[in-house]
Amino acid sequence: MMLKKKLRISLYLLALAALFTGLHSFCLRQTHGFRPYLIMSNLPNEARWEAPPLTAAEQKNIDQLLDQPFTFLGSGGWCFAFLGQDQKTVLKFYRHAHLLPSSIFKEFSFKKLLLQSDPWLPNHPYFQEFNFKSCMLLYTQAKKRSGILYVHLNKTQGKHKPVTLIDNIGIHHTIDLDKTEFVVQKRANLLFPHLQCLSKQKKTDEAKQCIDDFLNCLLTLCQKGIRDYDHSLRNNFGFTDEGAVTLDLSSFGPDETIKNPGNYKKEIVNKTQRLSRFLRKYHPDLYSHSEQRLSEIVENGCLLSDQSI
Repeated sequence: MMLKKKLRISLYLLALAALFTGLHSFCLRQTHGFRPYLIMSNLPNEARWEAPPLTAAEQKNIDQLLDQPFTFLGSGGWCFAFLGQDQKTVLKFYRHAHLLPSSIFKEFSFKKLLLQSDPWLPNHPYFQEFNFKSCMLLYTQAKKRSGILYVHLNKTQGKHKPVTLIDNIGIHHTIDLDKTEFVVQKRANLLFPHLQCLSKQKKTDEAKQCIDDFLNCLLTLCQKGIRDYDHSLRNNFGFTDEGAVTLDLSSFGPDETIKNPGNYKKEIVNKTQRLSRFLRKYHPDLYSHSEQRLSEIVENGCLLSDQSI
């Protein structure tokens, strides 16, 4: 009897564990992994992450943009993105790992169990260093081509009002912006769907202009000595009302060699291969235009239609 009772208890505990694991996995899928504690940071402030000060008018505009609820838009390797009620503003939060269950067990502390951050240890590598460097590079050197409106990588006190985030299952979260690292960026239409949409609407000339501006965006970044270490295009570039921008803010680094015409010509041709395949298969007229523009870059180092970038 005792053996049967122990067996029943064991099966019961296994069933509970399986239920908990399944429920946890279901919740992660439904929320795309977003948890408020994952945007909580224990990173120290550093002078190199201090963005240039805004004018009074610029700060007022940012305050107004942040004074609205934001709904979950998507997640990437380094961030969670939320779309403002105005449908024009994207709020991106850096995804941190120090309060993940795996991290808690690896470097255990009772504070972490309560979802409270231990102080950052001086001898630890700076967790978001490459991401922060990339973001600051774009913000200070190529702001127009990144759609970035505001960068907050150092914690502040009393500078921002709390913001309401609505996750993918409709739960509202109140977040203290002063205690988080975040970026405000213009919403952009993704490169491939935008060209597809213009083509369906028979707006061929506008689609060609978008291709030109996208190539100019790549040229601008290269000629400013900014290399993109991620060659993906599909979710990394898009169009705002001001033109082509990079949506990914975490894959760029300074590289003076990319200013060399031989290097940036090769870089742009390689980077646009997937776009060329897409246009050749679905939009032959746009493909011809794109190839002509790429030829201009290879032969002349710029687009003849717009040499001032």
